[in-house]
Amino acid sequence: MTADPKQPKDWRFYAGVSALILSVLFPLSALLVPLLGLPSGEATLISGFLLAGAPEILILLAVALLGKENFDRIISCAKGVFFAAFFQKPASKLRYSIGLAIFILSILPLYLVGYAPSWMPTGNAKLFLLAGADLACLVSVFVMGGEFWRKFRSLFVWEGLTARDGSPDRRNLNEV
Repeated sequence: MTADPKQPKDWRFYAGVSALILSVLFPLSALLVPLLGLPSGEATLISGFLLAGAPEILILLAVALLGKENFDRIISCAKGVFFAAFFQKPASKLRYSIGLAIFILSILPLYLVGYAPSWMPTGNAKLFLLAGADLACLVSVFVMGGEFWRKFRSLFVWEGLTARDGSPDRRNLNEV
């Protein structure tokens, strides 16, 4: 299902790749909308379009311009680079500790908003602080690497009751 490597790279290929790149950049540009000084209704509308409307439209446009084979090839290459960067090699103890510290510290602003709002800045500074905390939380998950994902997944896997020595508990479960 891979595209022919000798396929010519005409205007459709370059336009499709450009649409794909813009579909990634548009959501990031939504962080700059509050700096424009627009009324809140207009800023919300523009941010919503940049976050939820434009990327989907641009991805559909990229698929139409590139064709399914080229689109799949580009996406699989991007996934391969992403996987190799974050999950192929195990994270060192230092990298995992740094990621865990970022993860825990990124939750702090959310508690301040809920329990001590007077300690938080007002206006756009509050928005940027909370958006930065959300972004830091996402980044920290990737910094911690595959070990974190395995630990997180184990939260949702039922392994049953075990005895203290690690062997399966043989008690009658109706007595528990």
